[in-house]
Amino acid sequence: MGGRQTMKTNFKIISFTELEFNGIELDLHNNYEFVYCKTEISAHQISLYFRKSNRDWAIHAAYQNLCFVLSNYTFLKQIDANPELIEDDFCLSGITFLDSDFRENNYGLMDRTLPNESDDIIFSFESDRVIRVNCETVTLIGDLINET
Repeated sequence: MGGRQTMKTNFKIISFTELEFNGIELDLHNNYEFVYCKTEISAHQISLYFRKSNRDWAIHAAYQNLCFVLSNYTFLKQIDANPELIEDDFCLSGITFLDSDFRENNYGLMDRTLPNESDDIIFSFESDRVIRVNCETVTLIGDLINET
């Protein structure tokens, strides 16, 4: 397969729950809800969906829907939600890039804006669910809310 390569993204991680995408800061923890039932996994691609929360504090969220498309993945690890915390399965607790040499640590957070060579991307949730992927690209797609 050759040497290691750096994952390409069209967003930056600002903090462990916030992204910068198209010049807009997105608070995935407070303003968006993960929609696990819409997760799509095929042989080459994974799609993870988030929707704007209907809570009062999310009123100024710029996008109605967000989708992370993880393409040409070579590694996928999923840790199921803790049944005792399932009511919080929609809530992202962290997004991070973490070196693939440390795959035994699925709950760590690394303060990186962009991935380093051989990094995995990790999505962790308040329910203890974890989705860890190594792939060529992570493309964030968003449906802007029309402002009239």
